[in-house]
Amino acid sequence: MRAETKEKVAFLLGCFLALLLFLFFLFSFAPSLNDASKTVLDREAEDFFKSYWARPIPLQGSPPPSFTEKEASLRPEACGSCHPQQYADWKESLHSRAMGPGPWGQILDLTQNNPQEAILCMTCHAPLGEQIPVLTSAADGKNYAKNPGFDAELQLRGITCAACHVRRHQRFGPPQAEQSSAPRYAAGTPNHGGVQRTPYFKKAEFCEDCHQFDPENTVLVNGKPIQDTYREWKDSLWGKGEAACQDCHMPGRRHLWKGIHDKEWVERGVRIEAHLKEAAPTPGRPLELSVEVTNAAVGHKFPTYITPKVFVRAALLDDGGNILPGTNQEKIIGWDARFEGGEWKEYFDTRIPPAEKSAKNFKWNRPTRAKKVRAWVEVHPDHFYHVHFYPPYLKDENLSREGRKLIEKALKESGSTSYVLFEELIPLK
Repeated sequence: MRAETKEKVAFLLGCFLALLLFLFFLFSFAPSLNDASKTVLDREAEDFFKSYWARPIPLQGSPPPSFTEKEASLRPEACGSCHPQQYADWKESLHSRAMGPGPWGQILDLTQNNPQEAILCMTCHAPLGEQIPVLTSAADGKNYAKNPGFDAELQLRGITCAACHVRRHQRFGPPQAEQSSAPRYAAGTPNHGGVQRTPYFKKAEFCEDCHQFDPENTVLVNGKPIQDTYREWKDSLWGKGEAACQDCHMPGRRHLWKGIHDKEWVERGVRIEAHLKEAAPTPGRPLELSVEVTNAAVGHKFPTYITPKVFVRAALLDDGGNILPGTNQEKIIGWDARFEGGEWKEYFDTRIPPAEKSAKNFKWNRPTRAKKVRAWVEVHPDHFYHVHFYPPYLKDENLSREGRKLIEKALKESGSTSYVLFEELIPLK
């Protein structure tokens, strides 16, 4: 081999080895560098959420001297004067009713009898320091005194704009929206000192504090905390991807936070199909129906809390569309956990994890009068409160008159929130 050829081969071999070394470094060390960077970001996020969601949210203190009365106000109406769409959405949301007759009826008496538990409830239902009537003393954390900054009217507004956006009179929010959708304000409009924008408003962890009980520091029912929504999401394909709570519950940054109470919303996340196992069963032979409920696009279990129940029902109908006696059947999707005899008990947990399905099967011996099968699914968003909580709660003879009146109202309201999510009539040949 000529000397020049040998030199070229050696040069190319050296380049090849250098490339291999570079790739080895890239794939061996780069991931650890990325992990280190991610750890720093995770630590920054953890510090932000820990400080931002202190329980309860500390009193705002005195507003800056330059603030107008509207800029200094924590009332939702003050925010709505410049943010009308967000305010209109909030008024229709469950956040605005977080201190409705059910929670308020309990907290009213708890404030007098068990202030520690009352404060614990309010840190999510009315989390601003100004919404809490009593505060613990700094000395021992056990004695309670009247809150000098308490606003009784603000307390009943539930989860307000300020609960998520205001700390010590400074406004916080997500990164700027696209210019086309960003609101425009007239020159000279008071702007409460601007807004500090942070990407953490777009993280699922922003919602975690009120939608996840700490498994290490809460009562567990069969190994599960009563509220486990964040962990359900985190373990799902949605949590492992890039879909956060806000992507589903605040589309287009709307402040509606729709969920199990909204039929159209649930229809988007759940797929239901009903079919006979035998297309034309003859009278006298077994008649089998399968109703499949798929958690297609719900980012957590369906349903997630102990509160709702989903009833999958089926029955045989005669020529007139009447249910034949003895043919009505039902299966339940939900978590049946109840507080009885001083402890929580689990009766069943048939909730559907994300991207999974539940098949409910029904079977009859077909009567000759049966002409159709009716399959339907009913959602009862407040079933736990209406059936298992409010009725026994009202038996307490020590309830205050006002508290009893509020719980009676909550009982009535909780019985009027159900709806039919799915219905299909299948003719029998």
